Amino acid sequence: MRKVDHDTRRAEVAGAAAKLIAKKGLEALTTRALAKELKCSIGVLSHYFSSKEEIVIAAFRWADQRIDLRMQEAITNEEQNIGSFVPVIKAGLPLDEESDLEWRVRLNLHTFALTHADSLEAERDKNNQFRELMVIMIANMQAIDQIRRDISARDITSIAFDLVNGMAKNLLMCPFDEREAKAEYLFRLIDVLKGPAAA
Repeated sequence: MRKVDHDTRRAEVAGAAAKLIAKKGLEALTTRALAKELKCSIGVLSHYFSSKEEIVIAAFRWADQRIDLRMQEAITNEEQNIGSFVPVIKAGLPLDEESDLEWRVRLNLHTFALTHADSLEAERDKNNQFRELMVIMIANMQAIDQIRRDISARDITSIAFDLVNGMAKNLLMCPFDEREAKAEYLFRLIDVLKGPAAA
């Protein structure tokens, strides 16, 4: 079997596992349930993954990578101005069915990672890398007076991360048609960060 086929099939299994976790919780993810979802045998699953834990970790990475990719695209595609914060924040929130699924899996990951040291370390490393991207973006905007300079780029990044993570968890409990309105105050807070060139 070619490696590309093997990797594609692993990604399919990870995606199906993520959807099961999002809909029914981590405890519902069994190899039997997953095999049924994929219409394959348990033996086929064991060809791609050596254990249930390996499947769980792959499912979490599948969801995390999709959220991170959307946020990274929002960062790199936007001009360096204060308005570019809005799409970055929106990219990190569960405002549609796709991002809702990913966030439900991500929340399960946080609980799982607390009792699995390797996953916890990987999660920390990934978050630190993404924070560094944000710090650079904010520092660049401070240099051209788009963002006020009396708060450090690192502090602004930490505030943004904490607000988005907390808001994402709260939004999961709301109907879809209420989520944009409930997140609106985050976008209004951006005005507080405006520098002289953006005021």
